[in-house]
Amino acid sequence: MNQKDEYTWGTLVHLGGLIGTAISPTVGNIIGVLILWLIKRNESTFVDNQGKEAINFQITLSIAAVLVKLVDNITSGLWVMANFWRRTHWDFDTVWTWSGLLGVIWVVNIIFSVVAAVKANKGESYKYPLSLHLVK
Repeated sequence: MNQKDEYTWGTLVHLGGLIGTAISPTVGNIIGVLILWLIKRNESTFVDNQGKEAINFQITLSIAAVLVKLVDNITSGLWVMANFWRRTHWDFDTVWTWSGLLGVIWVVNIIFSVVAAVKANKGESYKYPLSLHLVK
């Protein structure tokens, strides 16, 4: 694979999370990166390296989203039970707070994926901040 193709595939791997999310919001971010990475990982060490970085970042974001939804469900359930027993006015402030955190995760995904894609397009390796390194 020539150098220009390596940079193009490196860019696509980083954008795979965004492309996958557009197709399937639940797990598309991981599947999108995984498919692109698996296609070209054996042809280029650059694409292999950037694919591992991208898949680790997308897995990290998915874990964070699951944790936020879990806390959201627990707090919402406790809130509903407390208000049911007190027979008070319903107020959904806690629901909006946790939904806002999911929006932050989505924005973080867009920002860092685009930055990584731009770096890869220039031929520079990118390491995502705050990313778990599960795929080695």
